[in-house]
Amino acid sequence: MRFMKFTTALFAIFCAATPVFAQFPGINISTGIRGTIKLGKKSAIELRQQFQIIPEIEQQHTPDDDFFNEDGFWHIPDQELPDDDDDDDDTDNSGELNDRPLDISSEWRSTSTVQYNYNIYKWLRTNANYGMMYNGDIFRHTFRSEIDYRPLQHQTSSTRKIDLAVRTLIQYSGQPEDGRYEWVTSLVPRTRLEWKFKSNQSLVAEYALNGEWEEGAFGFDRWRVSPQIVHNYKKKHRFTLGYQYQQTIGADPEGSHGVSLRYEIRF
Repeated sequence: MRFMKFTTALFAIFCAATPVFAQFPGINISTGIRGTIKLGKKSAIELRQQFQIIPEIEQQHTPDDDFFNEDGFWHIPDQELPDDDDDDDDTDNSGELNDRPLDISSEWRSTSTVQYNYNIYKWLRTNANYGMMYNGDIFRHTFRSEIDYRPLQHQTSSTRKIDLAVRTLIQYSGQPEDGRYEWVTSLVPRTRLEWKFKSNQSLVAEYALNGEWEEGAFGFDRWRVSPQIVHNYKKKHRFTLGYQYQQTIGADPEGSHGVSLRYEIRF
């Protein structure tokens, strides 16, 4: 009950603050199921199925971040709305809100993933997975391999409450474009810090860089940060409320932000 009150208040504060910046946050609402099959003491197969609904505001336009954005956030750019061409008023309205009607639609997507996990040591893990996403129009295929280094871990029987994970992900994604499949290879270093302040509740902060190979050259083009609050109920039910800010890297950087509400069943 306290968790629901806290998350509701946090979400209400965020929504109330949004008009101050004359922006509407991107929203991702998702539900999923995750199952783990142990193959031994060090290895396991993980199966995941996720369904997402992503509301969209047609007046806003954002670049396609699907390859980097595995969480399925819909972002809005950190910039002013376009001027109304029919407005002949010369008055400076820069400090006023844009209250023009917006055409809101929604996109859905379904993602199926199979993953093999292997624990080299307690503090060093690796995994490889294949994922297929379908949104009613296209199929996207993704192959990933990851190294997961965990210098700090909180255990149930320990007083340690901090979990630190440093990960490096290599991703190979493809989807149809102009009658053929376009494949993109990415390198994503990620850091995840979790503070377990209660037995079933945690605060999480994640930071990631995205790098891609394009025409034989590699470069980092985006970074993102994502704070989250996680609530576990009876070990099988997981609720997550998260916020994400993403910004491009370059001479003229552009930012975008979004929120996510997730529910997952684990067995």
